[in-house]
Amino acid sequence: MSKKQLIMDKSLELFAENGFEATSVQQITERCGISKGAFYLYFHSKDELIASLIDHFMGKMIADIEQMVINEKDGSNLLYRFLQVSLGEFQKHSNVAKLFFKEFLFSFNQDLLKRLEQYMAALNKLMLEIIKKQFPDTPARMHLDLLFTLNGLIKSYSELFIIDHYPLDFELLCRSIIEKVTIIAENAKIGAINPIYLTLKDVPLQITKDEVLKKLEEGMEEAGEDPIIMESLALLKENLVSSRLNDAIVQGLLNNIRTIAPFKWTAYIYELYIRENEKKNGE
Repeated sequence: MSKKQLIMDKSLELFAENGFEATSVQQITERCGISKGAFYLYFHSKDELIASLIDHFMGKMIADIEQMVINEKDGSNLLYRFLQVSLGEFQKHSNVAKLFFKEFLFSFNQDLLKRLEQYMAALNKLMLEIIKKQFPDTPARMHLDLLFTLNGLIKSYSELFIIDHYPLDFELLCRSIIEKVTIIAENAKIGAINPIYLTLKDVPLQITKDEVLKKLEEGMEEAGEDPIIMESLALLKENLVSSRLNDAIVQGLLNNIRTIAPFKWTAYIYELYIRENEKKNGE
């Protein structure tokens, strides 16, 4: 385990025990058995550490969901698979989820809240695509109401097992949520949410070239002896600086890393950065 991963793991333990605000950098370094200097080699502040934790958990989930939306041929199965991924992540990392449910509004500064808002906007866009594919016969004016319904059900049921520790059958829960959303999709006629809401809440995830380069360099340190991963990361880094590779080669290199857990987020933000850069250049 890398020292950076050690800091992230041990800080999560402390955050779960004491909360974000009550946990100090001193406590984190003592739990890790490292000096403060070693901590600041990886994170400039506690807030930067929390931002990295947000990136780690939200980023992986969003990257998984985006690939699922892109690759799923059967639209009628999308919502079930989405619920499996999202609820599975909440269950797997219930201590982290509990912190975000109970504390983040009171403990986070504006930059962290904005980062979370960007992730939620990205997640909502993906969920809207899932709803459109899952319910192709539902009028477009109802799509946003279905999104709010789905978000509300996920949040309410998640609190049952995250906050109240109520034992839930996840297979049954997924089918139950789908049943309720389907009833509304097939029968509801009155849409309360105006489409302009999407433009008001469109907060794109801001990714800088330096962030992408940093993730590529960290990945090269973690790649170990795997020559394909190491070379793919090195070529992607070189291309980010010089833009010498064509799109087909870049996609091939991204495909080499996007299916491997530690590098899913790296592939996602690389592609996002390229996409946003091309959009700016085309304006």
